[in-house]
Amino acid sequence: MIWKTPIYRFRILLEEDSDDLKEIVFDVTGSAPPFIDVKDTMKGVFKKLLDSEEGKNINNILDFGAAKLRNTVHFLNEGKNVCAVEFEELSKKSDDAKKLLAICKSKTNFEKLIFPHPFIEHKKKYDLVLLINVLPVMPVFAERMMVLQLLHDKIKDKRYVLWYAQKEGSYKPIREKGEQNFGDGIWMGNNKRFKTFYKYHCVDDVNEMMALSGFNFVKKISAQGNDVLLYQKNSYNLFSGIVTMDKIIKAIPIDDTIEDPIDIQPKIVKMKDDVKEVIPNPCELSIEKLYAETLKKLTPGPDYAEEYHRLVSQIIYRIFRGSLRNMEIKQEMDHGMKIIDTVYTNSAEKGFFENLSKKFKIKCPYIILEAKNYSYDPENPEFDQLAGRLKDNIGKFGILVCRKIEDLSVAKERCEGYLDDGDKHIIFLTDEELLDLLELYQDNDLDSINDFMDKKIRPLIFKSKK
Repeated sequence: MIWKTPIYRFRILLEEDSDDLKEIVFDVTGSAPPFIDVKDTMKGVFKKLLDSEEGKNINNILDFGAAKLRNTVHFLNEGKNVCAVEFEELSKKSDDAKKLLAICKSKTNFEKLIFPHPFIEHKKKYDLVLLINVLPVMPVFAERMMVLQLLHDKIKDKRYVLWYAQKEGSYKPIREKGEQNFGDGIWMGNNKRFKTFYKYHCVDDVNEMMALSGFNFVKKISAQGNDVLLYQKNSYNLFSGIVTMDKIIKAIPIDDTIEDPIDIQPKIVKMKDDVKEVIPNPCELSIEKLYAETLKKLTPGPDYAEEYHRLVSQIIYRIFRGSLRNMEIKQEMDHGMKIIDTVYTNSAEKGFFENLSKKFKIKCPYIILEAKNYSYDPENPEFDQLAGRLKDNIGKFGILVCRKIEDLSVAKERCEGYLDDGDKHIIFLTDEELLDLLELYQDNDLDSINDFMDKKIRPLIFKSKK
């Protein structure tokens, strides 16, 4: 796979507990829009970006997943140097793509059209990468993450990625109907032999993927019917070396026995020894497994303190998605005199974090997290630091995340001691506990997650003098 061809071949279960398999063959170039002009909404976004502070020094642009090259031509006309990445097959079969490629080649500021597989070894770095309706049409989640890993290497330090993707809109009823579900999205093209794929990524999804790949959110640009988000490269590519081409190829083997479709209806075959499932998102490539692998491989100690902090903050954010919102890394307090590692807004309407405020009456509009990448147990100064962040106007609940706790009784006593300091409630979570929570989340066992957290807070509730 890995971008040598735009054709993806899969076999998925027709129904759960069935031995019938449905063959679905995708051509990802089929998602290229039928028009060749840049619409006014998109032009407005491009102008806002280039006129902004971030756009002042954008000269070299990479148009990744350039489709028929309409956006490439637009930026060439703006005087920018542009390199385009797209499958060769599209420029061969589309007259519009041929026409726009000829226009590009006539301009001296056009670098070249490079095909996706050779792009892996491409060495040049860019000021801006365009990701315009690209990752949502890729059927393999791990490949979407692989794109971001590659782009982190292709972007200059502190330069930008523009995410531009249409909102779910008319795709939503198709997803809700469930008849065209595929992987984490849907297949499209009822009247076509080769299907296309679509997955809507909400803003939280995009922010998470970007954060794990070494990009900070900068700002949102308004564009009706679209999510347009600007990100800046940072030094913390947390999934570096975790999502690899070899791992993807091993987990999703190419099966050439899945033939080109001859009918618009997906072919149904019986499962047998030489006819097996080929699924887009095997368990070992799930985001929860990738989180777990990253956590296990991260070295304890001060050299990787910030990587650990960012990683565990993202893990907590994923496990409690829907309950916690607006995660802020490095939040200032007391006029900048103190820095909180991570702050979340508590927006829970059910589950553990709702119980904290409504049942247990713990003031917790914001949830405070401190992370310690130590090879030894956190001691009084680390617990005191977290306790010092807990105030009436912020909240009285905090989480200390650390690699391990050898002396559980001492750690629990320390947590209980802060009940006498303004009824502050502090719990700790270790790597082992985070791994357990990730497994529960992957299994969609939210009740067990709430039970787990209830057991963490219960000793404090029973000892509270409130």
